[in-house]
Amino acid sequence: MRPPSSSPPARRFEVDWVVVSVAGAKRWGMLAFAGLLVVGAIATAFYLTHEPPEAKAQRLLRRAAAAQEQVRRAGFSDNLAGEFDQASRLLEEARSDWDRKDFPACIARAGDALQRFELLGGLVNREFVGSGQVISLHGKVEVQRANQTNWERAREKQALYNGDFVKTGPDAFAEVLFSDGAVYKIGSDSLLEVHREARGGRSPSAGEVKVKVGQVNVFTAANSSSVVTDAARAEVERDSRVGVEVAEDSGTLVAAYAGRAKVTGASGDQMELGTRQAVSAAPGGKLGPQQTVPDVPYPEKPRVNFLVNMDTSDRVELGWRPVPGSVGYELQVSRSRVFAASTLEFPAHRLEGNSAVLKIIKPGTYYWRVAALGNGGIHSEWSSPRSFKAFAGPRVEALTDTTPPRLEVQKPTQMGNFFILQGVTEPGATVTINGEPVEVSGDGTFKKAVALSHEGWNTIVTKATDPAGNTAEDRKQVYVEVE
Repeated sequence: MRPPSSSPPARRFEVDWVVVSVAGAKRWGMLAFAGLLVVGAIATAFYLTHEPPEAKAQRLLRRAAAAQEQVRRAGFSDNLAGEFDQASRLLEEARSDWDRKDFPACIARAGDALQRFELLGGLVNREFVGSGQVISLHGKVEVQRANQTNWERAREKQALYNGDFVKTGPDAFAEVLFSDGAVYKIGSDSLLEVHREARGGRSPSAGEVKVKVGQVNVFTAANSSSVVTDAARAEVERDSRVGVEVAEDSGTLVAAYAGRAKVTGASGDQMELGTRQAVSAAPGGKLGPQQTVPDVPYPEKPRVNFLVNMDTSDRVELGWRPVPGSVGYELQVSRSRVFAASTLEFPAHRLEGNSAVLKIIKPGTYYWRVAALGNGGIHSEWSSPRSFKAFAGPRVEALTDTTPPRLEVQKPTQMGNFFILQGVTEPGATVTINGEPVEVSGDGTFKKAVALSHEGWNTIVTKATDPAGNTAEDRKQVYVEVE
């Protein structure tokens, strides 16, 4: 009889079931994913800050080569060929540095080449939608589309097309950049129509705008532009600055502040205008005699951001340099840098001398500007705004402040030969860009379109000055292609 088997007992498997909610699983999954992202970001940042020179050089070489190929495929104009060749030479030198294992030199040259190729890529691939675009506005500005009857509120970066109308309110203004590179600064109570498509590029065509009523200032760069009214037509040449003002009866005044313009009256008369020359067209289109535009007055006193202690005196004297040949001056004082009609402290009137004494009623910041008057009602451009501050009672302010104001300027946005700069500074500070004054909002933000006609690399200098006289400066290098 066989003995019983002594084999081990069979194993038993026990399974415990755990119930986990779907929401809980998702939450834990998201937490785990977020943790992985954080760990990955930290690891990437650590690697990039501690990246071996050889690996960094290789990475920059690859990126620069890819950017070079992208620009080559996109194509570029003859004006940019020299810049492309220079960037390509830098890339070749960087590759030679790599072959010699001189990694720091390779990193520097490859990084420079990459930056140049990326800039070229932005130039050749920039887009411009429509005939023009609204680049800045203030107050009530409206747009009516072609063949439509309703008006819509205008907005920044809004595209305009042939047949569209733009209308500004009593205290409003707008700036429109057209595809031919011209900037139109539209004054208050104005109405204009985009009359003809403009085209930039190798074979540019001048855009055409019809002003029904009101005032526009035209700034051209690489191309010409045309302004039409019922009484006259002004062909504004390149690199020019021309003002066109249309009265209710359609009578037109054309003034060339810089550059040249050809004016043709509706009756067929023609006249060439040079710098600081003007002509009026009667409602029927007959041109009058050529007139001289006075120089712009230069404000001399008080100094910028002058402080007026109203407990001592409520008077302040404003003075400016006399303009030879002028027959008088027009002064504006406002609580706003835009000098809207509703913010003027007193109605505009003619002054015989080159100074005025004002009585200050309320504390605050005041802005003032002046224009010279010539024969026949012709007036110069307005001077750059100056400001002064009036205060009364105890005043807590560190007049010995020596700290420069805050100044942050974003990367310029290029639109043809124009660059749009935006930034922020200390509230109450004044800002200039390449020497031209810029309107600063109450919160310190500012924005301005800058025209550059010099081909190649240009420097845009932004300067902020606080009430104590401290300054801060920002410089931006930009590349201009003149096609």
